[in-house]
Amino acid sequence: MDLDELSVEGLRRRLAELVGEVQLAFRREMGVTYDDRLIADAMAHCLAHKLDRIEEGMLEMFTTPRRAEYHELTMLLERHAPEVRTAIEIEEAAHLAQEYGDESVFTGHRTFSPSKYAAMMSYLTSKGHYVYKTSLNKLLFYTDLTYYYLSGKGMSGAVYANRPYGPVAEPAGPLLNALIERGEIVVDPRMKTLTASDTAATDMLNEDERKVLDWVAETYGGMKAGEISGFSHNEHAYKFTEPNELIAYDYAKVFKKLPPRDFLG
Repeated sequence: MDLDELSVEGLRRRLAELVGEVQLAFRREMGVTYDDRLIADAMAHCLAHKLDRIEEGMLEMFTTPRRAEYHELTMLLERHAPEVRTAIEIEEAAHLAQEYGDESVFTGHRTFSPSKYAAMMSYLTSKGHYVYKTSLNKLLFYTDLTYYYLSGKGMSGAVYANRPYGPVAEPAGPLLNALIERGEIVVDPRMKTLTASDTAATDMLNEDERKVLDWVAETYGGMKAGEISGFSHNEHAYKFTEPNELIAYDYAKVFKKLPPRDFLG
């Protein structure tokens, strides 16, 4: 039933259409037959009570993020936005790329460099913010895809996937552990925050890469771990990929926050 039929008269017509089938169900299940008009009136009474309950909870239904109705409403509204149409196109292209084995759309057209990724970690944890493992994963994601948006290539070549707490690249964990073991990144024993030490190696980062890292640190670095995780969940890059599915770098085009196109000069 569409919105045009959602009226008293429209509901009455629909109930009248259902009377015969309801009558058959009662005969089959209970072996009884009721007057058709009595069935129609009783159905209308039941429906009125249900509509009353829906009306009472309607505000909560459409304003509570965890409700399915809120999510459906958001998707219906966003479907008409230009960035959503772009995200749908990216989603379709990503599926085709996977089908034909084109991994470059998930690497940012760059071969993965563990040393570059480690340098990015060290640089991001040297900016004076409270960075945790969860938030570091998101800062790396935003760095790689923002750099891709500006230059046409990712910074590290890392492949990100849709995980429960947001986008994550598989090498992030082992590389971070190695940096901690070498003392290049220090974990605060009480706060569990990450801070680069004086021995952290960031020399391999060029001027443009540092500029993007600085922008990411300034834009997202002040967010708490839960805040940046929630923010990443609202990106089309996350909403248009399934759990554990790879994220195409092209989703950077529809990020909520982006530097000017001429940011790198």
